[in-house]
Order: sequence, then structure tokens, then C-alpha cells
Amino acid sequence: MKMRARINAMCKTCTYDPLDRGTCAQQIACCTVKSCPLHPVRPITTKEIHFELIRGWNIDPLDLDEKARRLVPTSSTCPPEPQNDVLLDLQMTSWGESNER
Repeated sequence: MKMRARINAMCKTCTYDPLDRGTCAQQIACCTVKSCPLHPVRPITTKEIHFELIRGWNIDPLDLDEKARRLVPTSSTCPPEPQNDVLLDLQMTSWGESNER
């Protein structure tokens, strides 16, 4: 067995849970055990890893290494901007009106 096949097999044995969500490749790519000597050479998928999978595994996207973080869409790693502009405008308007009287 070649070295790449042995690394892939070891990562699959260690990380993959067929009863958990995501594919074997996604689970291995999202491995956060950085103390493992195989972590830097583990197999990485080229497919996108949806934020729902990471959230389901209770992983913070910032805990992923650079290779895995590139697979998570950037729009899903950052929470959306708060939509408080309208609320602030309304508060300022009502505050200004009450002080003018």
C-alpha cells in the first residue's frame, strides 16, 4: 500500500463517522486535531463545506486550518451585518421630535 493510501485510510479510520452528517472527505477536511502528525497531509476535498455542517459539528470556522477554511463559503463564516439602521433612524427621529417640543 502506498503512503498516500495509508494516510487516507488512517484519517478515515480516525475521523469518519458514517452516522454523522457530511461525507467522509468533508469530515476529514474539517478535522481540528492539529497535534496529529498527519494533520498537515490529511486528504482535503475540493468541494464546498456548508456552514450547516460545521455548525452541526460544533466547530468554529476559525478553528479550521487555512486549507479547510477555504472550502467554507465566506458569506457563511461571517454573520450578516445587523439591520439596525432603520431602528436607529426611528429612535433618533422620535428623540429629536420629543426634545423640540
